[in-house]
Amino acid sequence: MSEQFEKKKQAAQKMRQLVFELEGKSESSTSNFIQREKYDMLLKRYQEIEKVFNFQKDLLQNMTSGLITTDLTGKITFSNRIASSMLGFSLNDIKNRNVKDFFADREEASELLTKILKEQVMFESYETYWLSAQKEPVPIGFSTALFNSDKKSDQQGIVIMFRNIGQVMNLRKQIERMDRLATLGELSAGIAHEIRNPLAGIKTSAQVLEESFSPGDFRSQLVSRIVKEIDRSNELLKKFFNFAKPSRPKQEFHDIEMIIDGVYLLLAPRLKKKNIHFKTQFLPKTPQVYVDVSQIEQVILNVFLNAVEAINNGGEIAVETTITENIKLDESGGETDAVCIQIIDNGVGVPPEKLEKIFNPFYTSKSDGVGLGLSISSRLLLENGGKIEVESEEGKGSTFKIFLPVLKH
Repeated sequence: MSEQFEKKKQAAQKMRQLVFELEGKSESSTSNFIQREKYDMLLKRYQEIEKVFNFQKDLLQNMTSGLITTDLTGKITFSNRIASSMLGFSLNDIKNRNVKDFFADREEASELLTKILKEQVMFESYETYWLSAQKEPVPIGFSTALFNSDKKSDQQGIVIMFRNIGQVMNLRKQIERMDRLATLGELSAGIAHEIRNPLAGIKTSAQVLEESFSPGDFRSQLVSRIVKEIDRSNELLKKFFNFAKPSRPKQEFHDIEMIIDGVYLLLAPRLKKKNIHFKTQFLPKTPQVYVDVSQIEQVILNVFLNAVEAINNGGEIAVETTITENIKLDESGGETDAVCIQIIDNGVGVPPEKLEKIFNPFYTSKSDGVGLGLSISSRLLLENGGKIEVESEEGKGSTFKIFLPVLKH
């Protein structure tokens, strides 16, 4: 596309040079006068072409989406700036390469080109992965169209317009997770109400039955086991109910360091038993956070417990506080400053394929776990205007980031 403009531009420039040469000659003859009129018209035409060319060039280069064109073999003939920068290449690195080189899956690339060129299938918002200059997968959504030359009706190449859809995919996952949480909330609330009362009746009957047996009777042990299992079921139902309908937060301004220290004192014996070193690095003056102190204590306790479980025998848990500026704590809201509490452990870490699932209800890697700790934590932070994120590398450890908004008071 740009090559065609360049050819027209070069032809017009030659004519313009011819006009400059004529300007130095005599224009007394009628022939020269007519020629001068023609060349003036050509000069005007050249200026119009140059204006259109510069306009279209600026338009393509300043688009917010990447745009590339290819010939019928997939060889790239044009690329705008955003297309190259989105993938971490320079314009020269992209031009004359085959578009197949940028697909993470080369077979998929071949199939798509075949469909476009032979079957004339046009794609709209097709999602796939391309490779950046660092060979890292980049989620891409692209649309395609065929274009023709000025003189031929046959197709001459492909136009591909694309954008990075990483944020869209993350938002989609969050929405799906929130839908699952909402469904679970309704289900768990129903379970709690429907089963709690029968369990209370069963427990009362079992306790009366237990008192009727003489000491040492093996049946007394069986009934005692029934009572314990009922208590265990009740505890599980309480967790469901807390997750489904957490109490409305009673928010006040608190020092986050005091909350963290309180949770540490609670877990200090367990840390000592597992030979885990605990260290903190707080800001000289951390802004107070407007939260329900008991709910945030529960969040930090859940994350600490996960860190303790991830360390087999001997390790370290570090807690740091920082200020993160202009962060979105809610996708539907604006940006704000937030206190970030980082809880870092050097435990076993989480495999990449499991990382995005750890905030899902009932997801756990523990044989005796319920899988509601981090789900409840995420829900409680949402109620307090914050959010939680995690980074992890298998075999090296995890970093949980808790964000709480900074409010003026």
